[in-house]
Amino acid sequence: MKQRLQYILNPEKTDGLFYCNSHNCFTNAEDAYLNMKFIYENFTHHKFEEPLPEKGKRRVKLLHYVQSFSPDDNVTPELAHRMGCAFIRKAFGDNVQVVIATHIDKAHIHNHIILNVYGIDGHKYNDNQATLAEIREHSDRVCRAFGIQPIMNNKHQGVSYKEWDAQRKGTSWKEQTKREIDTLVLCCKNFDELAATLEERGYRIKYGGLTSILAPGAKRFTRLKTLGDDYTIDGIKSRIEWRDDLGNASRDDSYNKGGTLTICFAGIIAELAKRIVDGTKKENKREEKLPYLPHNDRDIHQLGAQLALINRLNIHSIGEVEAKIEETQAAYDSIVKEINAITQEQHRLDDLLIQYNNLRELEDKPRKTLTEKMKLSLAQKSLARHGISSPEDARQLELQKQECDDRISELKREMEIKTNLLSAFKEISDTYNGISKGDYITNLMKSKQELEAQRRASAQERAEPKHDTPAPKPPVQHTALNPEKQESVTERSEPKQDEPAQKPTVQHKSRSRGRG
Repeated sequence: MKQRLQYILNPEKTDGLFYCNSHNCFTNAEDAYLNMKFIYENFTHHKFEEPLPEKGKRRVKLLHYVQSFSPDDNVTPELAHRMGCAFIRKAFGDNVQVVIATHIDKAHIHNHIILNVYGIDGHKYNDNQATLAEIREHSDRVCRAFGIQPIMNNKHQGVSYKEWDAQRKGTSWKEQTKREIDTLVLCCKNFDELAATLEERGYRIKYGGLTSILAPGAKRFTRLKTLGDDYTIDGIKSRIEWRDDLGNASRDDSYNKGGTLTICFAGIIAELAKRIVDGTKKENKREEKLPYLPHNDRDIHQLGAQLALINRLNIHSIGEVEAKIEETQAAYDSIVKEINAITQEQHRLDDLLIQYNNLRELEDKPRKTLTEKMKLSLAQKSLARHGISSPEDARQLELQKQECDDRISELKREMEIKTNLLSAFKEISDTYNGISKGDYITNLMKSKQELEAQRRASAQERAEPKHDTPAPKPPVQHTALNPEKQESVTERSEPKQDEPAQKPTVQHKSRSRGRG
């Protein structure tokens, strides 16, 4: 049972436990297990980890449900988590002991929900076909309330995880959009150009308080902020500005640096510039209104940005690039690991503060209900286990919580820098590998058919005689004097008769019995 709690509370599956929550228990596996054990043993007088019976069925201690969402619905992690929490309250009430974790490591987002069969009020949650149908109905209603159509099979029941996983194809629209933006950030000079290019490629952008984007083929708009901080308008502008600030080293100076990688990239840039001038490169303008010259080519601009980073960091070979990738990835992983650890500590501090508030609220209350008595006992045991006994201890918890918040903010800024660097190094590596294979320039050149058509068009243009078109004569005007007013009066020919106007053209996962 503890293993199940540890599985769903996996930082790698929940964005560092960001999408985890609990009710009437802690959010970490160890304390949640002890909290549920206390409530179960109090009402059943049986051991939570009792030996397996020699005959008959084992007692059910925990229930495990999975609530899955279709990638086609573009459900964000935040929305999936909100729907999961709303579903728990609607289906099980406020006295349930439950942990919910939203997993985002698959193409489809899904909620894992583990609850104690006994609530803090002593109510037992029975598990059978009738209650399962009620739970599915609650899940479906919550989904519809949030504008999401429930996944159904032929029997109008929730589709199981295995069934849905077998049906899904390709990657999510969000990942596709993020990859597209990542690519364009390296070659667009500003956000407006990036947005225009996205629209050319079939994307639709809806501006406003919450800017959102619709990928080609997707059914719903996705808010940019749900893709991550790097994909908001401010985030994209910052990434483009950061990239441009890497340095504007002259390509003429690149040959003087002597590095193999520098010479390679500078040579490719010079070759592409030559091909643009002689008209053999595929047109790939950065600015449509400007003439197509080397400085207005996306491919050259992207290579120039990569060369600027190479020169700024004094990288000489592809081996050094690969080393930078490993080094940056290791630093990124270290940051993620520290964030995950601090996030777990955040949850612990939050849970302790909740228990301390419950203690202060209930300990002096003269008449307590059964639920309030259980809440008070749970708070006393949890706080005693963590050595919290005074208001000063609670103040220290709040200070520690603030320190955790500040450190996580700092780490996320560092992680953003590492993410941008890692993306840039990988782009350099991919470009170099394409150059090494010998087909990098070939793929950017016009085909034989395109060149032949271009030559025929040029020859035809040269062969056609040029005729000067005479300027149109102005309409003849007859001027007469008005004898009364002594003013010029212009007489025009009678207008033609008016021509007629033309018409404008949830799945039930398992039951935990006995030892986990």
